[in-house]
Amino acid sequence: MTETENETKIRIPRQERSIKTKEAILQAAMELFSEKGYHGTNTKEIAAAAGVSTGSFYSYYKDKRAVFLDSLTIYFKTLLGRIETYLAEINFSTMDKHEFILEVIDSLIFSHQVFTEFHKELQVMYHSDPEVQALMDEQFDLGRRRTLEYLLMNPDELKVDHVEAASIIVFEALNSVVDMLVFAPQNADADQLKNELAKMIVNYLYK
Repeated sequence: MTETENETKIRIPRQERSIKTKEAILQAAMELFSEKGYHGTNTKEIAAAAGVSTGSFYSYYKDKRAVFLDSLTIYFKTLLGRIETYLAEINFSTMDKHEFILEVIDSLIFSHQVFTEFHKELQVMYHSDPEVQALMDEQFDLGRRRTLEYLLMNPDELKVDHVEAASIIVFEALNSVVDMLVFAPQNADADQLKNELAKMIVNYLYK
């Protein structure tokens, strides 16, 4: 079967059963990508883990890469969703800023740890697959915009000269340290690193 022939057979699930089948395939793929990495996983394994035939897999996804791109979207939505859920519960007028930053750091660490191998694979694919790179860049840009939106909630408390530039610095600092804590553990105590990062961000941002 050629790629073009396969594309015409891709099913768009509309009934509950079909939707659940596609969700099962996606969940199985994410777990396998996390455990074995993208290149260590094949479509037959994904189908078996989802409890469907290989033929059924190909009725929902053109290939492994297609389900990986869907998985990547879900990964970022889950990560951002955790942060936004926490933000929705915060009283910004009474919050302890240091504790707030620590919560954000812990949420990022948890989300990364759930799919450790999946995240590692992204670092490789970012430089080898333009579509993955574009999707990741889009999500990173969204994360920076969300950081900016958060900072603009209380602009009078800020001491930075350029809020937009500050939002990028804070976003990148958080991501860099979280990546280090999850994927390249250091000799330093993790709690100490988190506390120092939170202290640095609070002292940098606020009066």
